[in-house]
Amino acid sequence: MQLLLTKKNDFTILKDILLTITLSILLGLFAKVYIPLFFTPIPLVLQNSIALSYVFFFKPRVALGSLLLFVFLGTIGLPFFSNGNHGLNYLLSTNGGYILAYFISSVFVLKLKELNKLSTFSLAIIAHIMVLAIGSFWLSRFLGISKAFVLGFLPFIATDIIKSVFIAKLQKEIK
Repeated sequence: MQLLLTKKNDFTILKDILLTITLSILLGLFAKVYIPLFFTPIPLVLQNSIALSYVFFFKPRVALGSLLLFVFLGTIGLPFFSNGNHGLNYLLSTNGGYILAYFISSVFVLKLKELNKLSTFSLAIIAHIMVLAIGSFWLSRFLGISKAFVLGFLPFIATDIIKSVFIAKLQKEIK
């Protein structure tokens, strides 16, 4: 009986590792799906919503592990960031705060999700707002706080609300 339990646990661990790798690669593939905006250095992307949605659809360790692996793989040279960018220099540039915020906001939302008091839509909005806030704060190192807010936060509110609605509806359909 003990051997059977060990094999089942080994299979679960292997499945989680493979899923973590797959989700990281999937997120990286969305680097080519972006819309450059002429008035801001920050493009409109789907990566943020895909990254944030992982906490609603997968185990916490798989969701967070895939986000950490995504950042690591992009940092060491895979073209995983918007427009196929990569490397530590890109991560430390204007867009880096948004990328790092995927993980930070996901941890925070997972903690809120455990309380079971907020809807998926509310949690998705919180996650998107956190990414925008952290990313804008990072961007302010390059542009100043006012300009970073105007160029790195405000233009993305409407699309992030729409993406949050989509995440909530998808999560409701899957449940």
